[in-house]
Amino acid sequence: MKSNEQPIFRQIIERINAGIDGGEFARGDAIPSEPELCRQFSTTRMTVRRAIDALVSEGKLFRVQGKGTFVSQFELDKTYQKQGFTSNMLSLGVHPSSSVITAGECDAGDEVRESLEMSADEPIFCLKRLRFADDSPIAIERVWISLKRFPRLTEFDFSLRSLYEVLHQEFGLDLSNGYSRQRVNAVSISGEDAEALFQAKRGVALRIRNVDYDKAHRPFAMADTLYHGGKYTLDVII
Repeated sequence: MKSNEQPIFRQIIERINAGIDGGEFARGDAIPSEPELCRQFSTTRMTVRRAIDALVSEGKLFRVQGKGTFVSQFELDKTYQKQGFTSNMLSLGVHPSSSVITAGECDAGDEVRESLEMSADEPIFCLKRLRFADDSPIAIERVWISLKRFPRLTEFDFSLRSLYEVLHQEFGLDLSNGYSRQRVNAVSISGEDAEALFQAKRGVALRIRNVDYDKAHRPFAMADTLYHGGKYTLDVII
């Protein structure tokens, strides 16, 4: 068993990779079921699962309980630059779009004010959007920005314009040497966020919380984003 298991394990991986690369399995498509792969390779379910697990770990596949295993719609090689969601998507050859859930002045907690170095009475602009890539929901983004520093943010339609584009073009924000401080973790989500992102009652998301800084090392935005766990891969180079 052991002498044959590793070659078959590799053959299954190569077969699925070839199907993805050759277009047989398109983004979002289901791959053959575990029983079907067992029949194709005359092997055990354990061996098939090991191969699928390896591809899931690489971000190439994702599982949906009760439905099967699917090709990940996006593998985002994210070496973080201050270019924003829109530019990141365009660089991948993917069409970005957004649906604004809420936008306007709001209250914010102490964490937001401390992170953005804001006074207790300083007005805050809050933006919550559902982000799409090729019309497929990929993220729910919440952003907080000072209305004292950027006073006309409530005038713009952020379903049509990039936030970073507005900050740069309308307010002269220079992001050429900006940077971001991030915290990343996996979370289980439910309720309205799960319905919007997964069209399901619950799902697993990659949560990225970040504070963005300009070239003068001043914090200008705080964001809390939930990425679809089956569509988003974060590669970190240290």
